[in-house]
Amino acid sequence: MKKFNAVILKPQQQRFTLALAASIAAHLLLAVLIVTSTHDKPLPKKEQPQIMDVTLLDDDKKPSKKANKDARTLSNKNATGSSRNARDRVTRKAKAPVPPNPQQSKKKPAPRPKVVKQQPTPAPEKPKQTRSSVITKRSEKTEHQKPIKTPKVIKKKLVEKPRKQVPLANLMPSAMALSQLSQDFERERRMKQTLNREADIPINTRQAKYAPYAQSLVRALEDQWRPGKANYEKFSEQARRSLIKLTIEHDGSLGGIEILRPSPIPQINESAIKAIKDAAPFKGLPSSWGLDRVSFYLTFEVVENGFVFRQM
Repeated sequence: MKKFNAVILKPQQQRFTLALAASIAAHLLLAVLIVTSTHDKPLPKKEQPQIMDVTLLDDDKKPSKKANKDARTLSNKNATGSSRNARDRVTRKAKAPVPPNPQQSKKKPAPRPKVVKQQPTPAPEKPKQTRSSVITKRSEKTEHQKPIKTPKVIKKKLVEKPRKQVPLANLMPSAMALSQLSQDFERERRMKQTLNREADIPINTRQAKYAPYAQSLVRALEDQWRPGKANYEKFSEQARRSLIKLTIEHDGSLGGIEILRPSPIPQINESAIKAIKDAAPFKGLPSSWGLDRVSFYLTFEVVENGFVFRQM
């Protein structure tokens, strides 16, 4: 007989075999997991929806109580004996009837009493009340009612509060305010004059542009002015003066006369206006001025030896 000697593996060979077996087992396990995970399950089949026929009945149409003559009941269709009366096209054999139960025949359910629907009784119509009856009822109610007591109104005495007295210094404008107002007024007047091509010139002006025309105007007025007869010595110097505004148009015609500060002596005012009207028309305005209208301010004054024209 042959003897078999056991094969003794070295430690390195043992390690290699163990590692090989472990790797094979791991690969097999991975393959099983992949197969199980990637297996597609069949999708569940959707059930077909059930179709129902719905018929809507009108509320106005009520079902008729009379039975239809051509109605075919199930009992007539299943029975052969009654096929002639039912006029069925197909006849079938009738099945043997089921024998009745003796217990069921003894105990019969009591028939239910028919419930009769009571129709709602219409409400009785209220008689229409006339206007006179309503008025009488209201008058009766007012007679029976007690008079309502109105609460007394307590009048409160109004206490007059003392008014605050404003000092005179606040009422009167200051000198600064007056000067500011005069400056604003002068500025507005100049703006209007520049827009309308007008100018205000004193009669005794020294401007070389306007002086020759003003002097010729004074000479024309001196030739025409003759103050009326009056006792001028009784009046003061201020009373013997009359400030007048004379307006001349571009062509030299008289534009207007305005007495700004009249004299209490009527002869001076009347004679001054007459002299201006007699001296008109005047010379035309020079084209170098570029104005359409000019207003001259002059004071007619009577002195001891005669008369004079002064600046305003």
